Amino acid sequence: MCTLTYLLNDNGYELFFNRDEQRSRLPAIPPAVDQTLNAIYPVDPQGQGTWIAVSQQGLTLALLNYYQAPLNSHHHIVSRGQLILSLLKTKQDILAQLKSMDLHVYQPFQLCVFPNNLSKANRTMYSVKWTGRELILDGFSLPVTSSSIDFADVSQKRSQQFTRLVDANQPSSEQLKNYHFSTDAIGKHSVNMNREDAQTVSIAHISVNDTIRFNYFDNVLKQELSAIVDRVRELEVNS
Repeated sequence: MCTLTYLLNDNGYELFFNRDEQRSRLPAIPPAVDQTLNAIYPVDPQGQGTWIAVSQQGLTLALLNYYQAPLNSHHHIVSRGQLILSLLKTKQDILAQLKSMDLHVYQPFQLCVFPNNLSKANRTMYSVKWTGRELILDGFSLPVTSSSIDFADVSQKRSQQFTRLVDANQPSSEQLKNYHFSTDAIGKHSVNMNREDAQTVSIAHISVNDTIRFNYFDNVLKQELSAIVDRVRELEVNS
């Protein structure tokens, strides 16, 4: 139950992410800079992990539940929120790390990867899906969405809303923001989702340019917080 969009610019990219959760779930700890992992991310107190993080170099990892796959019956299940933290601990290529890991301990997921060097001139973002049996490398079209209820219907309605609010030829940050805060008369169709049992609990806006900015809107408390660090560019090695 989440929605992700992004846009590329000359020097980096921007990304928006709505996190939808059960109303009974404990509120997340707002994003802060982790000096050990050199990344900014919020923390889910239930699993002690995160669903989205951006490194100081500009790598963003965003995790959505993959409800289309059956639940994993493995005897030892690890919270999916731990996955991003594990991937941030080394500088190894994300896809290579995933291929080397035992993913059977995680429930199915979709991980969207926005690399350090992403820009208009370098469109290197990609998605990987763990079905519980296999890891599938894929691209993705906007909006990226997940829902535990009526996925086909919800996905279609959110895509139609995206077409109405976002200019496909000249998308802007303001257009994406309006999209992520938009609602529908039928709560489950809303990008800013509102159901009796669940709702959009937070809206994240990550901006990667010369600085890394993580704006976080707590949709329950109606509070906005920001974490900002200077971007650390990787040195180019001359051959």
